[in-house]
Amino acid sequence: MALSYVYRVLLTGLLPVIAALVYLEGQRYDPALIRFDQLPSESSTTARLLPESIDGFTLLGNVRLYTKDNLYEYVNGHAEYFISAGFISLAVGEYTASESSSTEPNVIIDIYDMGKSIQAFGVLSDESGGSLSDIDGGFTGFRSPAGISFTNGQYYIKLSSFNDNVSLETIASRIAGSMGEAADAFSEFSQLPDIGIVAATRFIKEAYRGLDFLNNVIEREYVINGSTVHIFIVKQDMGDIHEITESFMKYFRQSGIEFSSINIKNSTVHKISDPYEGDWSLIVFPDSLVGVFGAADDTIVQKLLTESGS
Repeated sequence: MALSYVYRVLLTGLLPVIAALVYLEGQRYDPALIRFDQLPSESSTTARLLPESIDGFTLLGNVRLYTKDNLYEYVNGHAEYFISAGFISLAVGEYTASESSSTEPNVIIDIYDMGKSIQAFGVLSDESGGSLSDIDGGFTGFRSPAGISFTNGQYYIKLSSFNDNVSLETIASRIAGSMGEAADAFSEFSQLPDIGIVAATRFIKEAYRGLDFLNNVIEREYVINGSTVHIFIVKQDMGDIHEITESFMKYFRQSGIEFSSINIKNSTVHKISDPYEGDWSLIVFPDSLVGVFGAADDTIVQKLLTESGS
């Protein structure tokens, strides 16, 4: 009986010691030291896009990884926006000059996996405030006082540096080149002919021009001979394009908007006399819808048809 009592006392006394040891062992976890083989596959894939060295700069420490669960730690106040836009994972790499012993980064590279190319482009457009332009190196993106942002397939990429001697354009080219050809390449603009100066490029996620059935729209604003022309594109599969077209026809009829239609090979051109938007054209292709606002004549429509092979 006495021996049993002693065992109980010893066990009771050891419990706080065991708990303290478990706690201290847990504090040794370093979130930067993450094994890729224990991460979700999409997170480890994003991390591997960041090289150990690039253009004279070497990675400082480990790549930092973020998922939906902890993104707020890096972009506090902005995490919900990224998640609602399709965010999957983020890899962050900090780089310093290879010959330097400094522990302060010269270049920071953020690679966001947004799941789809159009979602990556949507974030790029939103972050730019609609002011996208062509960047040296063949990218569509935007510059900020300390960086460059652009997309490559499903990835939204941000480069930052406060060193004026760093060529972010060169680093951007190297990053994109190391990624290879994007499996989900963004090709929406490939069917647009060279019709004028691109003044702005925008992504409208929902209700383009107030139409609740017209979502995920890419719009480009052109300046042509001093006039402004807007062209929008919606890329979907054939079934969705048919459904959106039917919604347009229903909207026109219910709103008393006059329109005429003509079939040209594998496409249909609708000429709309809209009391709200003015005269404009809607071209229905098998895999896309293209709208043209502000054009003085049918020249742009004809170029679009020619570009598509219609």
